Amino acid sequence: MTDTEVTGIEVTDVNRPEDEWDALSPHTSLVIACYRVGPYLPAFLRSLDEQVAAHAGYELIFVIDGCPEDSEDVVRAWMPTTDYAVRVVTKPNGGVASARNTGLAWARGTWVSHPDPDDRLDPRYLLEIEQARERFPDETMFVGRAILTSPDGSTIGHTLDARYVGAVSSVIDLRRQPRKIHTLGGVAFFRHDVISRHGLRFDEQILQSSDTDMIGHFLLCNRARYVLVPGAEYFYLRRADASSIVSKHSGNMSRYASLFGISHRGMLDRAGDECPPWLANLLLYFVFMLFRRNRRANTPVDLASEEQLALIRERLVENLRQIGAENIRGFDIFAVPLEMRFAWLSAVEDVSSSPVERLRWHPERGAWRAAVYGSDHDFPELQVVAGEAEVLERRSRGIEYLGKTWLYQLVLLVRMQRGDVVGLASTEPRFTLELDGTILKAGDVDERAGRRPPIDVKPAAQKADPAAPTAPAPASAPPPAAVSGAVVSRWRRLARAVTGSTAQPRAAVHAEPQAARGETWVFVTGDDTDAAPSQSELLYGYVQERASDVEMRFVTEAGSEAEARLRRAGVGCVTAGSAEHASLLRRADLLVTSRMTRRAHVPLPGHGIPREWRVALLPAGGVGRLLHRDSWASQADLITVSSAIELVRAGGPYGTQTYLPSEVALTGLPSHDRLEELRAPAEHVVVAPGWRSGTLRPTDPESAGRAIEEFRALPFVAAWREFLGSAELAALAAREGRRVRLILPSGVGPEVFSPPPGVELVPQDDELEALASAAVLVTDYSSARALDLAYLGRPTVYLQVDRESVLGAADSARSRAAGFETSGFGPVVTSAEAAQRAVASTLERLPDRYAERIDRAFAYRDGKARERILEALRG
Repeated sequence: MTDTEVTGIEVTDVNRPEDEWDALSPHTSLVIACYRVGPYLPAFLRSLDEQVAAHAGYELIFVIDGCPEDSEDVVRAWMPTTDYAVRVVTKPNGGVASARNTGLAWARGTWVSHPDPDDRLDPRYLLEIEQARERFPDETMFVGRAILTSPDGSTIGHTLDARYVGAVSSVIDLRRQPRKIHTLGGVAFFRHDVISRHGLRFDEQILQSSDTDMIGHFLLCNRARYVLVPGAEYFYLRRADASSIVSKHSGNMSRYASLFGISHRGMLDRAGDECPPWLANLLLYFVFMLFRRNRRANTPVDLASEEQLALIRERLVENLRQIGAENIRGFDIFAVPLEMRFAWLSAVEDVSSSPVERLRWHPERGAWRAAVYGSDHDFPELQVVAGEAEVLERRSRGIEYLGKTWLYQLVLLVRMQRGDVVGLASTEPRFTLELDGTILKAGDVDERAGRRPPIDVKPAAQKADPAAPTAPAPASAPPPAAVSGAVVSRWRRLARAVTGSTAQPRAAVHAEPQAARGETWVFVTGDDTDAAPSQSELLYGYVQERASDVEMRFVTEAGSEAEARLRRAGVGCVTAGSAEHASLLRRADLLVTSRMTRRAHVPLPGHGIPREWRVALLPAGGVGRLLHRDSWASQADLITVSSAIELVRAGGPYGTQTYLPSEVALTGLPSHDRLEELRAPAEHVVVAPGWRSGTLRPTDPESAGRAIEEFRALPFVAAWREFLGSAELAALAAREGRRVRLILPSGVGPEVFSPPPGVELVPQDDELEALASAAVLVTDYSSARALDLAYLGRPTVYLQVDRESVLGAADSARSRAAGFETSGFGPVVTSAEAAQRAVASTLERLPDRYAERIDRAFAYRDGKARERILEALRG
């Protein structure tokens, strides 16, 4: 090994004498950027040593990019032991693109590739690429097969892997096969002279996907061709950080500003005036991934600032206009939801024409939910022009992405026979319906529009990773009852009070409930671990007493806390997944849940039991502004609410929620009735810390062997421990004769929060009893518990030491939706010391603004919520 040679900021060594190194003529250079990959390097290096291709034709350039761990030591220890020609370059940290560019500057091979050092190569990987290059000597880019693997070695399906099914090494001409795009850089081999001739580099301004950017630019320079080599298998590891009890999420939205504004814009500029379909597919692939993520309940989009989102939207809209409407309509790699495709189109042109999408069957009403899309929220009337049908209800709602309403959806409820063909038509020429207005499912719309079926996401071949262990039509229902004048009047009054609007539902909670003779109702908890007992549990006993004509059963997970609670209360439970559960579902008319999880929507997947039951959702924390993110929640047939604002938000005109007015019942919650029964003098300080989503609990199997100090060191836990152990809180309680009572998060024992002897632990079954005697609640982000206490007319202090990580930017969608400062029931503080002061001052005198919010939070405070819910369920 030569002495260290310093050139500028780089330090480099090779594992050959200088004259021998200079005489080498490698045909391939592998540039390997290293940063925090020390634990993975031994397996990667072993897979290099096991390559059956002749090692003499390769040079390996390891770029140590300011690694704060032992990556450099691992590589340097291996260098003398291998017969590869190895160069190691050390430099200050500059990111993966900077590291790869540094390696490119040293590369001497005719071919260049940049595998990731936390992945592994099949022993024949390099040989398969060599043989393909000999077979196709005129081609300039070759691509191996990336097999996604989990940390346990099992394979994970991914969309682009479908290219390899039944394939042999072959030339892919993207101008003729635009679907066969390639995005993974680690398996690509590039002709070095093409890179040099066109001045290509990894763009160091791009925070992520700089390898895909290089691929796109290379393909624009080589006539959009590459050779697919299915036999060259590359095991791409989806990493998991097992060292942390907090999940790591790639929630950095700023990367999309660079992706759309630098990478995608650069490729479109290089392409010229017309974006080729293959490039549109490459770019829309990433747009789809972002928009799909945006539809989820816990999307990082909702943590971003409005300024950040506005920049992303501006750059994306500019790109969509360059991509063009024709390419957007033709994009068919994925099954793109129609609302998403029309959102993209709305950036390019006015959407004044739409198919009629069939969404969901409502068996109890003999009706299909359907939708059309347009740029204007004021849709014309639609009339039935083909088939026997009737439009029962309609409602407009905004379709929101990236913090902005892109277009509008008109949701319809159309009564018809399930198998009938029905067509609608617009009554005004300004808006037209495509495909003769026939009500079609999205797949049929795509087929008639000429889009091919989406690429199947198939798992990779079940060949074990060599370096990892292998892991194992019903009759139509009668029409709904007429809406009473009193219900309509109440809607008008409530809507006017909140919004000034007189918009009203077409239907609402029925004034005269119909009998439900012989019905079967199934209750589930919804797995809301930090709300015990659940709303469905609290409703069950009441309905059992008053609906003797209904067969009722409660379904629980075996060994769950809910099962234990119900059995202690003398309630017999059916075990989820059992034969009895399946039999119950086959005759079920209604499912009642506190939280709309997949388990509630599809209780027994794979059992061939079609959903013919209605679903009623009783959300403990109310209907939030972002409930439309929860795709499962939108599958409920009835949702109960407690306040006028929820009523308007869930079923009113022009909001973003998915419910029709008749599906929203203003009832209150079962917990409110129970609190009314338990109501006691306001005496105690109740403390209810939450647990963070994505953070392991001590009872989770993955927490086995972890010291309790790891949990105590979490910032939010440390703050709660400081608050509970403060002398000021103890003095306040002693001075005023109050008790401090602690409600622990589910799955978290007292040893985590280590309350002092003066703090009383509340048994899980006594949560509501504790709240009923609370003078003030101290929690963090629990809207359900704060709502319960507000029902009693009492305040909450919100201790939020980690607001930015939980709620995002101050003006993020999640912060605005939470509305703790603007609509919370007490002061918001960010330290344990401030929480102590807030508790004392709130107990002394509650500021008027909080008292007013508490006073107007509920439409009913009469202890009759369960009665109204039962009426709505029967209706």
